[in-house]
This record gives sequence, structure tokens and C-alpha cells, in this order.
Amino acid sequence: MPGEKAIIFRSEATEPLRTGPDGTGTHILTAPTPAAAAALAAEYVERGVDTVELCGATGYPWAAAVEAAVGGRARVGTVLFGFESLTDVAEYKRRAFAGEAQRELFLYVQPGADPAVDRFVRPEGASTSQFVAVPEPAAGAAVAAEFAADVQLIELYGDWGAPDVAAVIEAVGERVPVGVVAYPHSKPTQTQTPA
Repeated sequence: MPGEKAIIFRSEATEPLRTGPDGTGTHILTAPTPAAAAALAAEYVERGVDTVELCGATGYPWAAAVEAAVGGRARVGTVLFGFESLTDVAEYKRRAFAGEAQRELFLYVQPGADPAVDRFVRPEGASTSQFVAVPEPAAGAAVAAEFAADVQLIELYGDWGAPDVAAVIEAVGERVPVGVVAYPHSKPTQTQTPA
């Protein structure tokens, strides 16, 4: 179905974390390697997903593998961090590799979502991830402000415009690094009709 999305997080776990209502909508998945992410992306694209988003812990080698696997049948994006977040995201990465306890907030756009209800927590190792669905990007700043004192990283999934990302950054006072999915990769192949 158009509008379905798969978000893939880097993790040793391989079970799906959550899917949208009736198995549709937003699929939150995990993969331990670029090859596993690529296979998962290809599987979900076959199921009808038209957007694949990768967490900030993956990077371009993962994105390249996923792009190759989906072969232009889906838009592929990856989380990137702005200049204002670089120092703090580097510190987050240092703590992650040291195995220190951390808390992350992952906001994803799911039309019709209620952020007060559509949320879940996932522990992994020393870290705890909070996932919250928002009905539109404009709702993200309020949720980010709610969690600002308790998280060391925020990532935004879906189509967030610059004003909505800026509002999230302002809501956390630049105390927390904020990353957002960007789509610098190839676009889905467009079927062209002869003129």
C-alpha cells in the first residue's frame, strides 16, 4: 500500500518491534548487519512498503546495501545530524561503544496517531529506547519537550520539514542531539508513459 514505511534499527535482535494497525502502516524492525537490513528491506518492499528509513547508527554502507536490495522500488533514507548536534552525537556514540546506559527517543510520523497512547519502550543492553508515534511533524516539539530531561538522543522518522525539526531542537534547547531522516539516495523508479 502506498504510504507504508519500514524503519530499520541497528540491533542484534532480529524480531520486528512493531507494525502498524493490521500489519500495515509503519513497521519498526531491527537488523544486526547491512546485509540483514538489505534482506529485510527487500522483504518489506515486496509486501508493499514504499519507504525504508535507517537509524542514525547505520550510515552510508547500510544505506547503499539497502538501496541495492530494493532496486529503486522504494525511497531510502537515513538519519543525519545537523551541525548543532555534532558534538553531542559524538559523545553519545562514545558512550554507546563504552556500553554506558543511555536513553533515546524515536519519533515517527503515523497519521492518526495519538502520542499519549501510541508509544512503547524497548530496552536493549544498557540502553532504553522510547518510541512515540505522532500524527504529524508539528506534534513532535511537544513530545520532545516531554522527554528532553531524560534522553541523550532524539531521532525523527518520516517527512519532517525544516520548521518542525527546528521546533524540536528548540524544545530541547540543543541539550540533546536531534537527527532526522534525509533522502540523499536514489528515488524510486518512476514508470514513464510515452507521450
